[in-house]
Amino acid sequence: MLVAQLSDPHIFARGKLMEGVVDTAANLSLALASLKDLAPTPDFVVLTGYLVNDGQPDQYDHLKDVLGSSLDSFIVAAGNHDDRARLRALFPQLSSVGSGDDPIDYVVDAEPDGRSLSLIVLDTTVPGEHAGALDATQLEWLDRQLGERCDREVLIVQHHPPFKSGINFMDTYGLHGAEAEAAVVAKYPNVAAVISGHLHRPATAAWGGTVAFASPSTAAQVSPSFNGETTSYTDEPGMLSLHWWTEEGVASHVQPIGDCGRWVPEWAK
Repeated sequence: MLVAQLSDPHIFARGKLMEGVVDTAANLSLALASLKDLAPTPDFVVLTGYLVNDGQPDQYDHLKDVLGSSLDSFIVAAGNHDDRARLRALFPQLSSVGSGDDPIDYVVDAEPDGRSLSLIVLDTTVPGEHAGALDATQLEWLDRQLGERCDREVLIVQHHPPFKSGINFMDTYGLHGAEAEAAVVAKYPNVAAVISGHLHRPATAAWGGTVAFASPSTAAQVSPSFNGETTSYTDEPGMLSLHWWTEEGVASHVQPIGDCGRWVPEWAK
């Protein structure tokens, strides 16, 4: 089972660049195109939030054009700066998940090749804020969903990572309620992993009795600054994540976007 994760694409209105530098729409297009060349192709494509830069209608229009006609094929988690009403309007699979400012929390159950899998999607958005949160009602819902799926392999999907990365300017806008979430998740050994975004940098942590992973961004990566410096970005390319999910667990890989080339060493020919 292969799960592709595209995170934090930061789509702007047509013709706009991120900080006047990064063509985020072109990066997302390249990421989507690269998935078609994978063998096997992904069973699921997960979008983990911050899909557009400011939650504006023209940005969602541009996102729709980039994603193409298969909008209902994506598993979508809301992130900071995403607008819930506009997400529901854009993605048909979200239209019946709550209403108004209700969190977009839902479950996708699947039975590929005789396995029983569940992807539990949590909405960590706090409207108008960079930081995220999971409230008591959401955590009760998560506990209930996990309790009903003790015999299934579970992957939890959310935007904000539930762990501290050590990058201060990102941890400042972390997840409120992460400790309470960890206490819930730790009750269920069938949770294979928690995958998230927000960090704009690949990172993993042992957390809640499982593994938590933060994906890099298809747009741009932040500097791995652990000394309290202000926000800065690197010249690294946009990246996507690939999760190879077997009965033994989840192995997570990071792949730069674009043509990285491929060559075979002499000893392997």
